[in-house]
Amino acid sequence: MKPAFLLKTSIRLDHLFNAYRDNPALITPCATHTFGDVEKKLRCVILNLDQAGVRKGNYVAVYAANSDLHLYLFLASWVMDFLYIPLDFKAPISSLLSDTKIHFLLTDEKAPVETKSIFLRPRQIMQSHCFSVRHINWPAIPFRREASAIFTSGSTGKPRGIVHTVGNYIYSALGTNDCIGIDASDRWILSLPLFHVGGALIWVRTLLSGSACILPDSPQNIEASIRKSRPTVISVVPAQLIRLLNHKEMITILQKMKTIMLGGAPTPPWLIDQSLDLDLPIMPTYGCTESCAQATGVVSGSPRQAYHTAGRVVPYRDILIEKDGNILLGGKTLFKRYLHECKAGSFRENGFFKTADAGSLDANGNLIIYGRTDGIFISGGENISPLEIENQLLRQDGMITAMVVPAPHREFGLTPWAFVETSKPFYEKILLHNLRTSLPGYKIPKRIIKLSDEDKKEKMKYSREALTRRARAMAEEERGA
Repeated sequence: MKPAFLLKTSIRLDHLFNAYRDNPALITPCATHTFGDVEKKLRCVILNLDQAGVRKGNYVAVYAANSDLHLYLFLASWVMDFLYIPLDFKAPISSLLSDTKIHFLLTDEKAPVETKSIFLRPRQIMQSHCFSVRHINWPAIPFRREASAIFTSGSTGKPRGIVHTVGNYIYSALGTNDCIGIDASDRWILSLPLFHVGGALIWVRTLLSGSACILPDSPQNIEASIRKSRPTVISVVPAQLIRLLNHKEMITILQKMKTIMLGGAPTPPWLIDQSLDLDLPIMPTYGCTESCAQATGVVSGSPRQAYHTAGRVVPYRDILIEKDGNILLGGKTLFKRYLHECKAGSFRENGFFKTADAGSLDANGNLIIYGRTDGIFISGGENISPLEIENQLLRQDGMITAMVVPAPHREFGLTPWAFVETSKPFYEKILLHNLRTSLPGYKIPKRIIKLSDEDKKEKMKYSREALTRRARAMAEEERGA
C-alpha cells in the first residue's frame, strides 16, 4: 500500500516530512539530521534560491563533488519547478558548458570566461537563517514535472542530457524498495556519484521509505564510512566491491547487510561466485540512465545460477527483446525527453526505448546481457565512448588517425587504450597531458601507442578488431609481468 503522501499523480513532500519527522534522514560525518531537520533546511535553500533569482523553468547546474548541496538542490527543483543539472565534477568545467544553456551554475570553481551563466556559490545557497522560515504547505508536486537532466555518453561520442520527471524517480524508487524490502530501520550509504542517476536514486529511495541516507565525507572514502556507519544497504559497481573484498574486516560487515546492489558495469563471473561463497547478499542488476537506474535485479533467495544473470524485471518497468536481440525498455521509469529536444517521447517506439544493449530472457524471465551494440564500453561503472576520446585526440596538432579500443583490467573491467598515427614527433606523455584538459580522468587512455604501416598489413585502413586484440594481449602481458 502506498503511503498517504503519494497521491495518484503527485506527491505531497510536506506530508512526507511530517510522516517521518523524527526519523533519521541524512547522516553526515558531522551530524545526524531528522526528516524534520531536512525539511527546515530545504525551506532555507528554497528561500536562498528564490532570492538569487532562480525561477520556474530555469536550468540550474551544480559542479561540485558529492555533498548535501546536491540533495537539497535536487528536492528544491521538485518544489520550485526548475531543472536540476548535476555536472561531472571529474571533467574540466570549461568542457561542460559549451552546448547547454544554463541559467545558474553553483560551484566554488573559477568561472570560465566564455560562460553566460549566473554563478552562485554553494555557501550562499546553503546558508541557514537566524529568523524562522515561514511554514507554508507546499502544493502537491505532479509526477509529470521535469526534475533533472543527467548526461550520459552517446554513440556519437557526444554526451546527451537525459531528462527525468519526478514520477520517474518516484516509481523507480518504489520498485527497488519493494524488491529489497526497505523499511524505516534501514541505512543506505550514498556510494555513487551524484551526477549519475543511480546516486540521486539512493536519496529518493530512503526518503520514500523513511530510512536514512548516509553521506560520506568523500566518494573515495567509502570503506571508512562503511566501517563507521554500518549501512544495511549499499549500491556499488564491481570495481568498488573488489576493493572492499580485499579486507577481512570488511567482508564481515558486508555479510551482515540486507542487500549489496551490483550494477553500473558487467560483473565478472568470478566476483559473483566469490561473493556467493562468502555468503554476501548481492543483487546483480541491469539498468541505464534512460530507465532511471535499475530495470532488473536478482532478488534474495534466487537459485545460484540466477546470480549470473541480471535478474527479473522490477515493478513499474517493462522489458522486451527484439528478434535481433536488442533490449527495449519501457514502463513508468522511462525518461521523458533529451535535453536538447523540446518534444517529449521522440525516442519511443511503441512506448519503448531501444537500448544499445543486446540480450535475451531465460526460461525463468531472467535477463542475460550479451554486450553493447554501439561500441561504447563500461569502465568501473562509467560509460566510455571511443569516438569521444578519438575526437579529442584528432584535435591535437599533427594527428592523422586515432582509434580507441577497450582492454581488460581486473579492477575496472575494461579501460580505454588508444592507437594513433601522427605527422609530428610522437610523445605519449604530451598527448595524455593534453587530453586531461578536455576529458575526465576515467576517460584518459591507459596507454597511447603509435601506429605504423605494419599495423595496416597492406589494407586501406587499420583494423579496429586487430587493435583490440593487440591491446588485450598487451594489457594481459602487463598484468602478468
